[in-house]
This record gives sequence, structure tokens and C-alpha cells, in this order.
Amino acid sequence: MTNQLQDVRRLEGEFADAMNRMYAVGNGLARMRASLEMDDVTRAAPAATAATSPIAITPVASTPIASPAMAAGPARTAPPAPAQAPPRVPMQPPVPSWWQREGAVTRILAVAGAVVTLVGIAMLLALAMQQGWFVPELRVGLGVLLAVALVVAGHVVRAREASRDRFSAAPVALAATGYAAGYLDVVAVTTVYGWVPQVAGLAIAAVVAVTGLLLARRWDSQLLAVLTVLGATLLAPAVTEELGNEVSLFVVVLSAAALLARGDRGWPMLAVARTIPASGLVLLGIAVAEGDGAPSKIAIGAAAVLTGLALVGAVSAGRHHRQDLVGSATVAAATIALLVAFGVHGETLRTTGYALMAVTFAVALAVTSRSPIGPVPTPLATTIGAISGVSALFAVMSGAPERWVVTGILITALGYAAAAITTRSRVTLWVASGTAVVASIAYLTHPTAYFELGMARDHDATTALLDSLLAGGIAALGAWGVDVVRGIPARIRRLARIAALIAGLATSAVAVISIGLLVGDAFGATSAGFLAGHALATVLWMLTSAWLLVRGLQSEAHRALSLRLGLGLAAVSVAKLFLFDLATLDGVWRVVAFIVTGLLLLASGTAYAKALDRTRPPTAAA
Repeated sequence: MTNQLQDVRRLEGEFADAMNRMYAVGNGLARMRASLEMDDVTRAAPAATAATSPIAITPVASTPIASPAMAAGPARTAPPAPAQAPPRVPMQPPVPSWWQREGAVTRILAVAGAVVTLVGIAMLLALAMQQGWFVPELRVGLGVLLAVALVVAGHVVRAREASRDRFSAAPVALAATGYAAGYLDVVAVTTVYGWVPQVAGLAIAAVVAVTGLLLARRWDSQLLAVLTVLGATLLAPAVTEELGNEVSLFVVVLSAAALLARGDRGWPMLAVARTIPASGLVLLGIAVAEGDGAPSKIAIGAAAVLTGLALVGAVSAGRHHRQDLVGSATVAAATIALLVAFGVHGETLRTTGYALMAVTFAVALAVTSRSPIGPVPTPLATTIGAISGVSALFAVMSGAPERWVVTGILITALGYAAAAITTRSRVTLWVASGTAVVASIAYLTHPTAYFELGMARDHDATTALLDSLLAGGIAALGAWGVDVVRGIPARIRRLARIAALIAGLATSAVAVISIGLLVGDAFGATSAGFLAGHALATVLWMLTSAWLLVRGLQSEAHRALSLRLGLGLAAVSVAKLFLFDLATLDGVWRVVAFIVTGLLLLASGTAYAKALDRTRPPTAAA
């Protein structure tokens, strides 16, 4: 055994020596090849200052074999690494045309076939009723047999494709056509022939729709669900030959079944198919009913249910897809139908409905903005908040007395501004900003009435004073909300402060003039009150300008902004004094306005100079 071990060690040493010699020969050949290549390059380009450097052969020590012979052997160098070919970039296959993609042509033909078949079925049912073909029982029976045959054919084709491990849109189109045809049969027996009451018809329709949608979920086919819902929705009026409450209730049941089948998660086209066409049919039903006489309240219920279903589906989809925009569109479409449904009724129902919508969507915004339900995507949250604000404005404009419409709009804007501060929500702040813009436009009726004495006499000074206080509160809360809500850029915060100051000055002037008018009316001197109010407004603006100038020197953070605003307001005060007060005021009030404003300008300049001296360092002052 000892001899065999020695033989093994001897053979290992001899093998190592042979490898060293082979490495030496290989390195020598590499050096010779590099030298010859260098000579060729030099002869080809003698004037070149830089040539390709020779290949450097770096010896790499091989791993020694654990034996005495190997330990005593000479140092070895690794053979030169073989030249590697540059990696081959795989060629991208050409993008096929749309008609060459797998299943594209089949899907188009299947959808077209489903649509054409459904149209044919609807036309057959309508023609059979018009011409009196067969008895009604036979017509319905043939329709049911055709629907079942189409669904069975879809299952058969699907099973054959599954055995070959290939799937196409053909079985989906067959099944969708069958379910839509069955749904139309239910519409016919309920609304056309009146064989079953509406409640039973709705139940049967729900069973048919849920069966088809569950099959779509089992096959994981959005196309089947969309064709089932869209075909039945659009062809229901063709079978009933009218638009009304029955069609509205049917499409609501169909939309609810579609939502329960999937919840709109991952199937955006189903959300569109189950909401937007149904909302359109409800709107058409409202238009037809209004033309025939008093509108029905069933449309309100149908539109309200559609809106709730759209909101639930949008929230469900938004929690799984943060960039979802379809939910916002479906909620907006359903809400338009609900707003119209309330709008065609009397004042009491209309105002109550709008108010309930405003409160409901405000609560929905608060609930969906945070866990456990939210937060939902920003577009959806913005849509919900906008609907709340628009509904509130509609409620005020439709229900408030004409004298207090502007007041109601201002109170609405004030409420949303307070909600933005309380919730610290950017979406609520945006809604508050939108309502504030509408409130500002409505408020302009007051200052425009105070440019001329005759218009001021006829204007309601009491509501002007109240509205001015509310508008000033909106400006203050708006600036506060921009400061406390996170994520608002500094530039927007600065602009909000400027806008709040301008709004505050305008509303304060209107309030002062309103007080002057009220006091003048009380003493039988309306003209004097109007003039006194304008004079005091100019003085008030000048006082504010002086305060801003002095405050600018005291506050390092807001120095530039305060100084600019103070100087700008002083310029506006002087401009009002010469352009308006000089032409409008007369007598003692013109003198008072000019003297007081001039004294305030002088006092402001003196106070500003003293404050500036106090802010300078002692060396600079000396």
C-alpha cells in the first residue's frame, strides 16, 4: 500500500512538470504571435504615433497539488486565456401586425358575431310580436331554447379547446350571446306580456345574469362578462319598445350582478359596461317620462343604486390599482344621472336630494381617505369631493330664498374650508377652493352695487354685511388651511396669503360701506352713510398698509412680502382716493378722506424710518 502511494505521488509530480512545460511552450508561442502582429501593424502604419499594445500574458499561479514533489517543483504560469468572441446580440423578432397576433382575428369575429346575433334575436322577437307570428308562449319558448343552445354550444367548444390546450374567443362569444338572449326573454315575459310581476321578473333576471357572470369569472374572461352585460343592457329597450321604469330597474339589477361577480378588480371594461350604458338608459327614461307628464320617482331610486354600485366598485378597484381612472369616470357618469333625476322634480324633493347627496359624498370622502377602507386613488377622491361640493351648491341654489342664495353659497364654502382644516386633507382643500371660487363669483354682486349711490340705495345692505363677514371668514380659513395641509408648495402658500389679504380688504370695505348705509338709513341720511362708508374704507386700507410696512421690518421671515404688500396697498389707497373718492365723495367726507389718508401716509413714512433705524446694527447707524 505504501509503494502504491509513492507511485501515485511520483506520477502526480511528473504530470505537474509536464503541465509546466506545456505552459511555457504556450507562453512562448503567444509572445511570438504578439511580436509578429506588432511588426505587421508597424509596417502597415509607419506614421502612426500610437499602435496597438501587445497582448500581455499574465502568469497565473496554478493551484499546487498537495504532494512533496509538487511543493518542490518550479513556479508555473497559467496558459494565456483564449480570445473570446464578442457576445452575439440576439435579434429582436419583428413585431407582427395586429391581424397576425394570436387570437386577434378570432376575437374580432367572435365579438362581431355575438353583436350581430343579439341584434337578430332582438329583431326577431320584435317582428314576431308585430306580425303576430306564433302564439306568445311559443315565441318565448323558442327564445329560451335558442339561449340554452348557445350556452351549451359555448361549453362544448370550450371543452374541445381545453382538451387541445388552446383557448379562443369563440366559446366566450357563444356563451355571452346565449346569456344575453336569455336575459332578453326575461324582459319580454315581464314587461311585454306581463306574465310575471316585476319583482319576480327582477329575481329571474338576476339569476340569469349572475349565472352568466359567474361563468365569466370561472373562465376568467372579461370579454364574456362585458358582452353579457352590454348586450342585455343595450337591447332591452328594443324588446320592450319603450324606455321607462322597467328598463331602469332591469339595468340596475344587471349592474349589481356584474359588481358581485367581480367587484371591478382588474376588469375595468366591465365597470364601464355595467355603469355608463345603464346611466344613459336611466337618463333617457327620465327624458321620456318628463315629456309624457310628471316624472316618476323610480328613476331616482335606480340612479341612486347605480351611483352606489359605481362608488363601491370604484373603491374596490382603487384599493388594488392606485392609478385607476375608470372608477372616477363611472362614478361621475352615475352621479350625473342622479343629479338629473332629482332636478326634474319639485323644489322640496330636489333640494332635499341635493343636500343628501352632498352629505353622503362628504362622508364617503372622509371614510375612503384613510384606513381601513382607504386611501383611494387621488382622482377618485377628487371626484367624490367635487360631487359633494357641486351637490351642496345645487341644494343652496334650488332651495334657498332668492335673498339668501349668496349667503348659502358662502356658508357652504366656509363649511368645506373648515373641513379642510379639520381633516388636513388636500382633496378637501381642493373642494373648498372650488366652492370658494363659486362663492367669490356670487359675492361680486355686493361690491359692484356700491360703485354708485343709486344702486347702493336699492341694494340689501343687511345681506351684504353678513355676506362680507362670511367671505372674510372664508379668506382667513383658506389661508389657514393652505398652511396646515401638508404637501402644499411654498409658492402656493405665498399666493394664498396674498389672495386672502386682498379678499379681506375687499370684504372689509364692503362691510364698512354696508354699515354706513344701515346707519344712514336709520337716521334718514342714506347718502351721507354711503359717502362716509367709502371714506372710512379708504382710511382702513391705508391703516392696513402702515401696519404691513412696520410688520415687515419686525419679521425677518416675511419682510419682503410684507413690504411689497404694504407699498402696493398704499398705492391702491391713493389710486382709490383720486380716481373714485374725488369724483364720488363731496363736502366734508372728501376733505376727511384726503386729510386722514395724507396724515396716515406721513405717519407711515415716519414710523417706517424709525423702525428701519432700529433694525440697523449700531455701527451702521453711527
